[in-house]
Amino acid sequence: MGAFTLVELLVVIGIIAVLLAILLPALNRAQAQSMQVQCESNLRQDGLAMLAYADQNSGYLFPDTMGWSNADVYLNFPNDHSLVPSSVMIGTVVDYVLAQPEQWQSYTYNVWTTKVFNGVWNPPIMTCPTDATDPPPNARHTYILNDHLAELDAKYVKYGTPLPNDISPSDAILMGEKVSIWGDYYMNAGDYGLGKVDEFRHGSQLGSNYLMLDMHVEAKIITAENAQYLLDPWDLPGTATALPDPNQ
Repeated sequence: MGAFTLVELLVVIGIIAVLLAILLPALNRAQAQSMQVQCESNLRQDGLAMLAYADQNSGYLFPDTMGWSNADVYLNFPNDHSLVPSSVMIGTVVDYVLAQPEQWQSYTYNVWTTKVFNGVWNPPIMTCPTDATDPPPNARHTYILNDHLAELDAKYVKYGTPLPNDISPSDAILMGEKVSIWGDYYMNAGDYGLGKVDEFRHGSQLGSNYLMLDMHVEAKIITAENAQYLLDPWDLPGTATALPDPNQ
């Protein structure tokens, strides 16, 4: 049997190249879909953890005053309540970041996750698989709570409390996905304008994953452009950042 000729070898190489061009995008899409589904699963588990916390805390789903600040994250020794030695400028706002992984072991983290997840400040289910990169996301988490609920009235953090203006819990965001570089744990008034929310973590067709107040999880596109009457789509209609309803 004779050896391959140069022409035959080039034909085989060409066929392999065509097959790879066809298969690789499909494999990439399958991988992205798998990570998006795992992210949804993480958010569901986060919701279950908050429900368990609520059972022991008069119905409140989370503490609303334990975030990314020098009062809650500080050096173990000396305990001088200094947050971190380095920071990053995002627009005109400075956010704190620990550049080296070993630094994280030198700090106390008195953040809300330690209450909801039984003392663990960075449980794996608080990080989306798309965020499991090197370097990891700031403050070692992807998901951020909607603190507009507490800012409106602390009672709205209690599970099952009727929302104002007959808003359905299925339409109110409880938790979503932040931009990796931010360390924040809460979505507060003014944060949307700073660009803290990753609105398209899972692509332009899916948007991002959201845990809603009724505890269902879905991928959707939520932006100021498609949120009716809202300057901040994480807020609730009829509240501080709502625009006047032209039909009223």
